[in-house]
Amino acid sequence: MPEEPHTEITPVPAPRDQRRMRRSDADKVRAAQFTIVMRGYDRAAVDAWREEIAQLVERLEEAQPRDAAVKRALDEVGQETAAILQRAHESADEIAARSRSQAEGRLQRAEQEAELTVREAEERVEQLEDDNRAMWEQRARLIEDMRQLADEVLNVADDALDRMEPPQDADVDEDPTAEAEDITERTTVEASAADIPVPPEEDGEPTDEQHQGAPGARAS
Repeated sequence: MPEEPHTEITPVPAPRDQRRMRRSDADKVRAAQFTIVMRGYDRAAVDAWREEIAQLVERLEEAQPRDAAVKRALDEVGQETAAILQRAHESADEIAARSRSQAEGRLQRAEQEAELTVREAEERVEQLEDDNRAMWEQRARLIEDMRQLADEVLNVADDALDRMEPPQDADVDEDPTAEAEDITERTTVEASAADIPVPPEEDGEPTDEQHQGAPGARAS
Protein backbone atom coordinates (compact mmCIF):
# COMPACT_ATOMS: atom_id res chain seq x y z
CA MET A 1 0.00 0.00 0.00
CA PRO A 2 1.56 3.34 -1.00
CA GLU A 3 2.28 5.84 1.75
CA GLU A 4 -0.04 8.80 1.98
CA PRO A 5 1.61 12.24 1.87
CA HIS A 6 1.74 14.10 5.19
CA THR A 7 0.01 17.47 5.18
CA GLU A 8 1.05 20.32 7.54
CA ILE A 9 -2.03 21.47 9.46
CA THR A 10 -2.18 24.86 11.16
CA PRO A 11 -4.04 24.61 14.47
CA VAL A 12 -7.10 26.82 14.82
CA PRO A 13 -8.51 27.81 18.25
CA ALA A 14 -11.79 26.09 19.04
CA PRO A 15 -14.40 26.45 21.77
CA ARG A 16 -14.07 24.49 25.04
CA ASP A 17 -16.85 21.99 24.22
CA GLN A 18 -15.28 21.32 20.83
CA ARG A 19 -11.92 20.52 22.53
CA ARG A 20 -13.64 17.95 24.72
CA MET A 21 -15.18 16.38 21.61
CA ARG A 22 -11.79 16.14 19.93
CA ARG A 23 -10.27 14.35 22.92
CA SER A 24 -13.00 11.68 22.66
CA ASP A 25 -12.53 11.55 18.91
CA ALA A 26 -8.87 10.60 19.40
CA ASP A 27 -9.93 7.69 21.61
CA LYS A 28 -12.56 6.72 19.04
CA VAL A 29 -9.93 6.70 16.32
CA ARG A 30 -7.76 4.34 18.34
CA ALA A 31 -10.70 2.08 19.21
CA ALA A 32 -12.16 1.96 15.73
CA GLN A 33 -12.75 -1.59 14.36
CA PHE A 34 -12.88 -2.60 10.75
CA THR A 35 -14.43 -5.69 9.20
CA ILE A 36 -11.86 -8.16 7.98
CA VAL A 37 -12.58 -9.28 4.43
CA MET A 38 -10.59 -11.02 1.81
CA ARG A 39 -8.47 -8.81 -0.35
CA GLY A 40 -9.03 -5.83 1.96
CA TYR A 41 -6.52 -3.25 3.25
CA ASP A 42 -3.42 -4.30 5.13
CA ARG A 43 -4.36 -4.37 8.81
CA ALA A 44 -0.94 -3.15 9.99
CA ALA A 45 -1.05 -0.22 7.59
CA VAL A 46 -4.55 0.65 8.74
CA ASP A 47 -3.49 0.48 12.40
CA ALA A 48 -0.46 2.65 11.71
CA TRP A 49 -2.57 5.21 9.87
CA ARG A 50 -5.14 5.13 12.66
CA GLU A 51 -2.44 5.77 15.28
CA GLU A 52 -1.02 8.63 13.23
CA ILE A 53 -4.46 10.21 12.95
CA ALA A 54 -4.97 9.86 16.71
CA GLN A 55 -1.63 11.49 17.47
CA LEU A 56 -2.42 14.31 15.11
CA VAL A 57 -5.76 14.85 16.89
CA GLU A 58 -3.97 14.89 20.26
CA ARG A 59 -1.43 17.42 19.02
CA LEU A 60 -4.24 19.62 17.75
CA GLU A 61 -6.03 19.37 21.09
CA GLU A 62 -2.84 20.27 22.97
CA ALA A 63 -2.07 23.17 20.63
CA GLN A 64 -5.49 24.74 20.99
CA PRO A 65 -5.05 25.90 24.67
CA ARG A 66 -1.60 27.28 23.88
CA ASP A 67 -2.95 29.13 20.87
CA ALA A 68 -5.79 30.53 22.96
CA ALA A 69 -3.33 31.66 25.63
CA VAL A 70 -1.13 33.24 22.99
CA LYS A 71 -4.18 34.96 21.50
CA ARG A 72 -5.22 36.26 24.90
CA ALA A 73 -1.69 37.45 25.58
CA LEU A 74 -1.60 39.18 22.21
CA ASP A 75 -4.96 40.77 22.89
CA GLU A 76 -3.74 41.98 26.30
CA VAL A 77 -0.54 43.31 24.77
CA GLY A 78 -2.55 45.07 22.09
CA GLN A 79 -4.84 46.63 24.68
CA GLU A 80 -1.88 47.72 26.80
CA THR A 81 -0.12 49.12 23.74
CA ALA A 82 -3.23 51.03 22.75
CA ALA A 83 -3.56 52.37 26.31
CA ILE A 84 0.12 53.39 26.34
CA LEU A 85 -0.25 55.13 23.00
CA GLN A 86 -3.39 56.89 24.22
CA ARG A 87 -1.67 58.06 27.40
CA ALA A 88 1.37 59.16 25.41
CA HIS A 89 -0.88 61.12 23.05
CA GLU A 90 -2.71 62.74 25.97
CA SER A 91 0.60 63.50 27.71
CA ALA A 92 1.97 65.09 24.55
CA ASP A 93 -1.14 67.26 24.20
CA GLU A 94 -0.95 68.21 27.88
CA ILE A 95 2.76 69.06 27.64
CA ALA A 96 2.17 71.12 24.50
CA ALA A 97 -0.71 73.01 26.14
CA ARG A 98 1.32 73.64 29.29
CA SER A 99 4.29 74.84 27.22
CA ARG A 100 2.07 77.22 25.25
CA SER A 101 0.56 78.54 28.48
CA GLN A 102 3.98 79.10 30.03
CA ALA A 103 5.27 80.78 26.87
CA GLU A 104 2.25 83.09 26.75
CA GLY A 105 2.70 83.95 30.44
CA ARG A 106 6.39 84.74 29.96
CA LEU A 107 5.63 86.83 26.88
CA GLN A 108 2.95 88.76 28.76
CA ARG A 109 5.30 89.41 31.69
CA ALA A 110 8.03 90.54 29.30
CA GLU A 111 5.62 92.95 27.60
CA GLN A 112 4.50 94.36 30.95
CA GLU A 113 8.10 94.81 32.10
CA ALA A 114 8.98 96.50 28.80
CA GLU A 115 6.01 98.88 29.11
CA LEU A 116 7.00 99.67 32.70
CA THR A 117 10.60 100.35 31.66
CA VAL A 118 9.50 102.64 28.82
CA ARG A 119 7.07 104.49 31.10
CA GLU A 120 9.75 104.99 33.76
CA ALA A 121 12.21 106.22 31.11
CA GLU A 122 9.66 108.71 29.75
CA GLU A 123 8.91 109.97 33.26
CA ARG A 124 12.64 110.32 33.92
CA VAL A 125 13.11 112.30 30.70
CA GLU A 126 10.21 114.60 31.61
CA GLN A 127 11.71 115.13 35.07
CA LEU A 128 15.09 115.96 33.59
CA GLU A 129 13.47 118.39 31.17
CA ASP A 130 11.60 120.06 34.03
CA ASP A 131 14.81 120.28 36.07
CA ASN A 132 16.67 121.72 33.10
CA ARG A 133 13.90 124.26 32.46
CA ALA A 134 13.88 125.27 36.13
CA MET A 135 17.65 125.60 36.12
CA TRP A 136 17.58 127.91 33.10
CA GLU A 137 14.81 129.98 34.69
CA GLN A 138 16.84 130.24 37.88
CA ARG A 139 19.88 131.22 35.85
CA ALA A 140 17.93 133.97 34.11
CA ARG A 141 16.65 135.25 37.46
CA LEU A 142 20.16 135.22 38.94
CA ILE A 143 21.51 137.17 35.98
CA GLU A 144 18.69 139.68 36.27
CA ASP A 145 19.29 140.01 40.01
CA MET A 146 22.99 140.56 39.37
CA ARG A 147 22.20 143.26 36.85
CA GLN A 148 19.84 145.00 39.25
CA LEU A 149 22.41 144.70 42.03
CA ALA A 150 25.07 146.13 39.74
CA ASP A 151 22.78 149.04 38.83
CA GLU A 152 22.09 149.68 42.50
CA VAL A 153 25.78 149.55 43.36
CA LEU A 154 26.50 151.97 40.51
CA ASN A 155 23.79 154.35 41.69
CA VAL A 156 25.12 154.20 45.25
CA ALA A 157 28.61 154.86 43.99
CA ASP A 158 27.42 157.81 41.92
CA ASP A 159 25.57 159.27 44.90
CA ALA A 160 28.59 158.81 47.12
CA LEU A 161 30.88 160.48 44.64
CA ASP A 162 28.49 163.37 44.30
CA ARG A 163 28.56 163.95 48.07
CA MET A 164 32.31 163.46 48.44
CA GLU A 165 34.91 166.23 47.89
CA PRO A 166 38.03 165.17 46.05
CA PRO A 167 41.13 165.10 48.26
CA GLN A 168 43.68 167.84 47.84
CA ASP A 169 46.38 165.50 46.59
CA ALA A 170 44.12 163.56 44.21
CA ASP A 171 45.00 163.39 40.54
CA VAL A 172 42.57 165.46 38.57
CA ASP A 173 42.82 163.11 35.59
CA GLU A 174 41.36 160.18 37.51
CA ASP A 175 37.58 159.66 37.17
CA PRO A 176 36.11 157.75 40.16
CA THR A 177 32.82 157.27 38.37
CA ALA A 178 34.49 155.55 35.44
CA GLU A 179 36.42 153.31 37.82
CA ALA A 180 33.21 152.32 39.66
CA GLU A 181 31.47 151.59 36.37
CA ASP A 182 34.40 149.42 35.27
CA ILE A 183 34.25 147.42 38.52
CA THR A 184 30.48 146.98 38.21
CA GLU A 185 30.74 145.83 34.59
CA ARG A 186 33.47 143.33 35.45
CA THR A 187 31.33 141.92 38.26
CA THR A 188 28.30 141.53 35.96
CA VAL A 189 30.33 139.80 33.23
CA GLU A 190 31.90 137.38 35.68
CA ALA A 191 28.52 136.54 37.25
CA SER A 192 26.98 135.90 33.81
CA ALA A 193 29.87 133.63 32.80
CA ALA A 194 29.72 131.60 36.03
CA ASP A 195 25.88 131.51 36.14
CA ILE A 196 26.02 132.16 39.91
CA PRO A 197 25.57 135.35 41.90
CA VAL A 198 28.84 137.02 42.88
CA PRO A 199 28.73 139.46 45.83
CA PRO A 200 30.30 142.86 45.26
CA GLU A 201 33.82 143.50 46.44
CA GLU A 202 33.55 144.98 49.92
CA ASP A 203 37.13 146.34 49.89
CA GLY A 204 36.86 148.10 46.50
CA GLU A 205 33.38 149.63 46.70
CA PRO A 206 32.30 152.12 49.40
CA THR A 207 29.14 151.44 51.38
CA ASP A 208 26.60 153.90 52.77
CA GLU A 209 28.19 153.69 56.20
CA GLN A 210 31.63 154.45 54.70
CA HIS A 211 30.22 157.41 52.77
CA GLN A 212 28.54 158.79 55.85
CA GLY A 213 31.72 158.41 57.87
CA ALA A 214 33.93 160.00 55.21
CA PRO A 215 35.32 163.51 55.81
CA GLY A 216 33.71 164.82 52.67
CA ALA A 217 30.29 163.69 53.85
CA ARG A 218 30.68 165.49 57.15
CA ALA A 219 31.83 168.63 55.36
CA SER A 220 28.69 168.61 53.20
